[in-house]
Order: sequence, then C-alpha cells, then structure tokens
Amino acid sequence: MHRPKQLVIDTSYSLETIRDCGLEQTVFCRDLDGYFDHVWTLHPFATLVTSDAWGSRFGGPQCHDMSARHTFIDGRIGMTSFLRWIPPLNFLVGQLWQALWLIQLVRRQSISVIRANGPLYSGLLGWFVARVCRIPLVIRVGENSDELFKATGQPINRRLFRTRRVEKIVERFVLSRADLVAAANLNYLEFAVDNGTPRERTTVFPYGNRVNPDHFVQPSLRPDGRPYLADIGVGDTPFLLYIGRLVKLKHPEDVIQVLKILRDRGHNIKAVLAGGGSQQQELTQLVRELDLSEHTVFCGNCAQEWLVSVAPLASVVVSPITGAALVEAALAAAPIAAYDVDWQGELIQTGTTGELVKFRDHEQLANATERLLKNRDYARSMGRAVREEALSQLNPKSLNEHERSQYELLFRQSETPRRSETIPSSDGTNEV
Repeated sequence: MHRPKQLVIDTSYSLETIRDCGLEQTVFCRDLDGYFDHVWTLHPFATLVTSDAWGSRFGGPQCHDMSARHTFIDGRIGMTSFLRWIPPLNFLVGQLWQALWLIQLVRRQSISVIRANGPLYSGLLGWFVARVCRIPLVIRVGENSDELFKATGQPINRRLFRTRRVEKIVERFVLSRADLVAAANLNYLEFAVDNGTPRERTTVFPYGNRVNPDHFVQPSLRPDGRPYLADIGVGDTPFLLYIGRLVKLKHPEDVIQVLKILRDRGHNIKAVLAGGGSQQQELTQLVRELDLSEHTVFCGNCAQEWLVSVAPLASVVVSPITGAALVEAALAAAPIAAYDVDWQGELIQTGTTGELVKFRDHEQLANATERLLKNRDYARSMGRAVREEALSQLNPKSLNEHERSQYELLFRQSETPRRSETIPSSDGTNEV
C-alpha cells in the first residue's frame, strides 16, 4: 500500500524567511517521520513578503525542492506585471489561476489530504480545492482570533478581509465544513468549537514536533551564546529576552514598558527583542521617548542557532503573547514571566513553572519579572520546572504518533483512496 501525500497551505513563512532563519523544521515535521510520501507546502502569496532579490513578484507558482520528500511552492501576488497598476485585479486573477493549478497538482499527484494552517484565506482556498478534488480538509488552528480581536480591536487580516465581521463569516464557514480541525492547544480548540466545528471533529496538534530539534538539547550542552551577546553589546549585563514577531497582535511594546519600570526601580538590565515585523519603527520611537535606546537591542529575525545559544542565558524571558517561541523559551529552562492570555496558562503557572499575570497589566508583569530577577534560586527552579513540563507535554515522537493516528482515522472515515502513482513526464522525470 502506497503512503499518502499531503498539500499544506500556509501563510506563516516564505521559503526565503525559512532559509534565512533556519526554520526548515516547521516544514519537515509535516511528513510525520515518513508517514506522508511527499508534502507540498504552498504560501499562496509568498512574493508579498519576499525581497526583490528572491525573484519576480508576478507569474505562476514556483516550486522549490527542499528535500526528497518536501516541495515548497511560492505563490505570487499577481498574475502578470502588465496588471501591476491594478493590484486587486492582478491578485484576484493570480489567485484564481493558482487555485486551478492546485487542482491539477492534487489530481496529477493523487494527493490524499489538504491541510490549511488557519481558517481564513488558507482555509478558504483549501476548502475550495479539497471539495473540487473530493479529498479531506484539515484545518490547523494556530491562534484564537476572537481573543486577539478583543485585545487589539483589529481584524486578523485587514488587507484581505477588511472587517472582523467578514472574517467571522469566513471562519465559521470553513471551520464548520472541515473534516478535521487540529488546534495547537486547548484554548484554540475551544475557539474552533465556538465557531462552528463539531467537537467530535476536533483534536490537538501541539507545537512540539515543529520546533527545531536543537531546542530539545539540554541547555548545559548547547553552544556558548556569550559571543552572540558580545556582538550585540549586551555582554555580561542581565537582560530580558522577547522572542516573536514585532506586530501589534503580540504586544512587544509591553516588554519595553517593563524594562522602563525595572530600570526606574534601579535594576541595571537590558532588553533584547529577537524578531522582525511591521511594528519595529514604532517600537524604536517608543524606546527613544523612554530614553532606553542604550538599553534596548532589536536583533531582527534570528537564526535558530542564535536562539538555541542565547535563550538559556536570559535573566527572564518576557512573553506578552507567544506561540512556538514560548515552547523554545521553556525548553531553554529560562525563567518566564507571561500574561495569562491565549494558551500561555496551559504551560505557565505561577510558582510552579514561572510567573503568570493579568493581561496587559504592565505593573504586574514588571513585578513578576522583578521577583525572578531578585531571587535567582527561585528563577532557576522555575526554569527547570518549565522545561520538564514542556518535555512532558510536547514530546515530538508522541506528537507524531498522535497525528498519524488522526490521519489514519480521517482516511478511514472519508474512504479516501490511499493508492497513488506519480505520472512520469516526457523527459523521464516525475512531474509536479
């Protein structure tokens, strides 16, 4: 019996970002240790976020072989440069053409299942292709959009859907029609159920198997991160570490507010923000206004080797809202101060695995961080405990076994043909 094949639609990272930041594991984990014979990963409009050096922004999808089992597909933001002066029309034509191209890919390669990472654009595109091709659709939910909207007042993807009301219609449409909804944690699972997914069609696919394996190495056995700290001007100074995108949804500005409070209390400490995003200019201005320029370092998107080496050296990891980055901090045995929002309470519990405080309360977050700074024995014990908890919850081998069992059940329920053959092209190679 031939192994199944999978198409993943995901707007999280372009291939350029994946290679620059060493995020290949986020893609390679999807074959589940060889369960899937081949996985195609599509970013439907990758050239919206890639550099000019990466290639043309217009045209048809471009395939890149990442390994024998993985192909990454860069979608384009428009069909042709001729229509670049009418971006909405160009985007629409390009996406319609891309959907037809995906249908042919699924049929030609006998792809068994489509997985979309999120119920908005990826989910809508995945639903259309899956229904035309009559194969199962899996939606992976990686955020609680209702909580994020409540916290920010902003739609999740304003450029595509304009208003949260439109997003809600799309979310409910997709989540109620998916064959399986796999949430990253229990908080996101409840979001899916609240938005139309029958509970019997839900499961949890946690973050563990998408985290770079180097993060599971004991902190004492990792490369020395001190040279990296010297390079960014931190040296031996105690520092707060934030890992994540610099976007409003993640509230990285709260880390800077915590730094201000602690320095006003007399703590000689710096803040290191590892990540890039649209809010960096605004954050840089905030740092200047608070007279923290000499005490704040923006590192941009950092390679995994950098994160693996530096995270264990952080005095405290401050987590306003983070996903997989919270797992990475926990595996580094770093003391963590976090807001009680999103899924963070599933891993961080005050006095047991770290410090958890009320969402958006800068003073409480500063107080929690200060407790960890002042009592280093307590901080180290919280770091050890949160690493043990992360290892318990997020063992990659166990998670892969669980995901494989869920796909097996899905295939049995849908009676999807498992047999697949690759069509040889005229030159003897295998067509995509």
